[in-house]
Amino acid sequence: MDSTDGVIGIAGGRELIDFEQLLERMVARFPLLSRAEIHAAAIIEHDAITGGALYAVPAELEEGLIEALESSSGAAEEPTTAA
Repeated sequence: MDSTDGVIGIAGGRELIDFEQLLERMVARFPLLSRAEIHAAAIIEHDAITGGALYAVPAELEEGLIEALESSSGAAEEPTTAA
């Protein structure tokens, strides 16, 4: 399977694929390696390719981040105005 098979989107100019599906393909291709070893190698390779940059995250992250920041700051968000 080509790495471009199963592209689920584009972010930061990069094609994105599902991480769990990638792991499943690698587990099948390298049966002598544990899933944990493959996962660790994938994280290292991701950082090498992207410099650790996050190009896409789950949409739920925004709401979770708002809740966490509001909780940690003890204050509601400041209203913003469109520029």
